[in-house]
Amino acid sequence: MQDIVIYLNGERGLATLERIVAEGHAFARAIVPANLEGSDIAERAAAAGAPVEAVADVNDPEFVGALSALKPQLGLIAGYSTIFKAPLIETPARGTINLHAGRLPQYRGGSPLNWQIINGEKTAGISVTRIDEGIDTGPVLARAEFPIEATDTIADLHGKANRLFPELVLGVLRSMDGGTLTETPQDEAEAHYWRQRKPADGRIDWRRMTARQVYDLVRAVTRPYPGAFTEWDGKQVRVFGTELTENGFAGQPGRVSRSDGGPAVACSEGAVLFTDFDIDGDAGAELPPGVQLDARLGEDGP
Repeated sequence: MQDIVIYLNGERGLATLERIVAEGHAFARAIVPANLEGSDIAERAAAAGAPVEAVADVNDPEFVGALSALKPQLGLIAGYSTIFKAPLIETPARGTINLHAGRLPQYRGGSPLNWQIINGEKTAGISVTRIDEGIDTGPVLARAEFPIEATDTIADLHGKANRLFPELVLGVLRSMDGGTLTETPQDEAEAHYWRQRKPADGRIDWRRMTARQVYDLVRAVTRPYPGAFTEWDGKQVRVFGTELTENGFAGQPGRVSRSDGGPAVACSEGAVLFTDFDIDGDAGAELPPGVQLDARLGEDGP
């Protein structure tokens, strides 16, 4: 297919762009947010063979008009966090498709990979959809699932999804070109929206969360995200890695115990070991046994 416009802002879009170009497809434009002008992402997109344009508002009528003059065949959204309006969606001759890192319709909305870890899913789903003016409501063109291993972090899931998306898109392009594309409407009875997570949502609630829930939260928001957090003695304890422990550490939820593997913290049920954490940014700081961690801060976090 010729004259594709891709909207990207990170590795998902770059992996898809590079793979599709390698298969002989051509891009009319690679659109990046204005704040990524001149960035490594923009440079890599250009190196892959797509003219790059940094745009402040892709729904601006002036931009849509200029895009229309290029007569693009297809729009492809890959991690671009903007709601597209009808004039932009309908500009390409074959419409606009989106790479959504969630099983649909069960994981509509923001942060779908994070939520799939937090919710204890054993497999993660990703989808390619034809978009409409709703949020993740368009028909599904392709989908895939992969296991969420017990030790997978959010970075691991992004890596797995980014390896699968290019192949899904290539399958969609082949079906479009061959006139065999199947569009599967979503079942609204199974639809559920999840909100975009923010750093403040990484707060650990020791009184309500089990050890498994704390473990899943930490691996869902660890690097490259800001991590989970709690508080001790007016300082913020930022947690990037934990382990589940079968040792019966007793005490009030949030109480720190001594352990050879690191600080052990009691949860509402069970306990976790801190394996990677810092205190007010100091990765070498220690949590003394017997201290009480309390997530009920006076603020909503960073």
